[in-house]
Amino acid sequence: AADKVFGSDVNLKGYKVIKGAGVIQGDGINIDTIQEICLSVEKAGFSAQCVAFGMGGGLLQKVNRDTMSFATKLSHIRFKDGTSRDIMKAPKTDTGKFSLPGILAVKREAGVPTVYCTPDAGNGKPPVAPEDNLLQIVYDNGPLAASPWESFTEVRSRLASEWAALPPNADVLSPQIKNVIKEISPEHAR
Repeated sequence: AADKVFGSDVNLKGYKVIKGAGVIQGDGINIDTIQEICLSVEKAGFSAQCVAFGMGGGLLQKVNRDTMSFATKLSHIRFKDGTSRDIMKAPKTDTGKFSLPGILAVKREAGVPTVYCTPDAGNGKPPVAPEDNLLQIVYDNGPLAASPWESFTEVRSRLASEWAALPPNADVLSPQIKNVIKEISPEHAR
């Protein structure tokens, strides 16, 4: 269907590549289903570059994103022409299952890690100073030369002390990101 809608080109290996689109498969992904999908794509004459795979629980030792209440989603996109926009998953059927939009930053406020949405370069002052942002870039078109990673022992020690200091209930979404969510998807604002 995507080939009919978007058209395709043929790559140097003779496989069709959908123009400006692709397929994302996230549910039920494990090493076996990835192989099955890739074989089906190849059999249909398409390149594997037309397919992207989500982080299905089968790739994480059978512990899945629902068990862990965690998912990684696209939150911001910059197009070839330089325009950009914030993106969020906002299912109509489950308003409790949405993702955060934008270039995210986290800073502590009254001891609570609080999430903000940072404007794209040149589009306003970031609400979180770079030195206050708890999120660190560790991979940018490859691993960074000077790794900011802590050792597992350091992470475990820091987590033990920080976790005990957190209040039992806290709102980790800043008013600023709540406004961004409300602009993109009012039914998901809280």
